[in-house]
Amino acid sequence: MPTIEGLAGPTNAEDGKQPVNINWDDKNIESQYSNIATVTATREEFFFLFGTHQNWRGAEGGQPINVELSNRMVLSPFAAKRLLLILNQTVKAYEERFGEIKL
Repeated sequence: MPTIEGLAGPTNAEDGKQPVNINWDDKNIESQYSNIATVTATREEFFFLFGTHQNWRGAEGGQPINVELSNRMVLSPFAAKRLLLILNQTVKAYEERFGEIKL
């Protein structure tokens, strides 16, 4: 099982907290591919919607792009913020290794 350290936030000596080690149990994990995602939120929850589309060149003549949604993840605001932090770190490391991701 992979171990990821430091997801609980800062753990410097000044705050007196010990580092958090998380052991991820992936024996029941399922993987699905997504090439598009969106997020909405209420005060209590963040809704992440994942899906796929086959329109690689964009819509022609103002036609809509059809997206087949496959997964919805609902996170608390705290979990969403932690996801934001780890995504920022991971994208930064990716771009340092492979180059800038241009949108």
